[in-house]
Amino acid sequence: MRLSLTNILGVFFSVGILIFGVTEITGATGYINSIPTLSKYQFLNIPSLFIVLGGVLNAAFITYQPKYVGQALGSVFYLFNQSRISHKKLSEDLNNILEWSDQVKANRIKAMSSLEKENGDEVTGYFFSLINTNYTNDEIKEFAGVSIEEHYFRKMVVVDVLRAMGGAAPSFGMFGTLFGLVVMLGQLENPSGMGPGLAAALITTLYGISLARFIFYPMSEKLKNIAQQNRYREYFMLEGVLLINSKKSSFYIQDKLKTYLRRDLKGQQKKEKG
Repeated sequence: MRLSLTNILGVFFSVGILIFGVTEITGATGYINSIPTLSKYQFLNIPSLFIVLGGVLNAAFITYQPKYVGQALGSVFYLFNQSRISHKKLSEDLNNILEWSDQVKANRIKAMSSLEKENGDEVTGYFFSLINTNYTNDEIKEFAGVSIEEHYFRKMVVVDVLRAMGGAAPSFGMFGTLFGLVVMLGQLENPSGMGPGLAAALITTLYGISLARFIFYPMSEKLKNIAQQNRYREYFMLEGVLLINSKKSSFYIQDKLKTYLRRDLKGQQKKEKG
């Protein structure tokens, strides 16, 4: 085990955000309160938000590699995006596989080399490269399966990061609430100074629950579904390439791969959950 400078910087950055939120609530600093625009909105409490976000990020940077934390945070910007994998997409892939089969039958060596280059950015390019290395179908299936599962595993790590953030957010919301109550009780002799503590006590938990249930948990499920659908498609493409390598007829390839198209992707996801 070795020290990670990026992890250390991430932890210090997140702890800094949390401490800044705490000092704003206690009144040790007054940067936020000095901005009149921010004080106009009843449900906007920047110090409370900093406490929740700082705590969540701190827990994430301690637990996971920074690159996965960055990917998890970046995925929030794709909240309303949907997976490109659909029945239509798989049907297009089937048509491509049938075209590849005809090209291989016409000139196997030239077609295999050409298909590897044409699909270099896709997982199928890797499959064709294995064929060009003269591996058997069983060996290709083994190597390709490891590649598909490794890619799926890396995507699921990001899912785990978002789930961890979702679990930590309400906890740090409660932390902010307790801290706000302490500040409020410490100002009993000065009622005018109880405001910041009371505001933090009430709204920090709201922020924690809202971030968890409206962003982190939904995004984790969305990314999980997308990862499962991508893995399903990659195995679909692998099966097609193996059938081409086995010199199966186009009719056989079409009938065999249509069994994949008859499966419902959501049903496949439920099966994997079970």
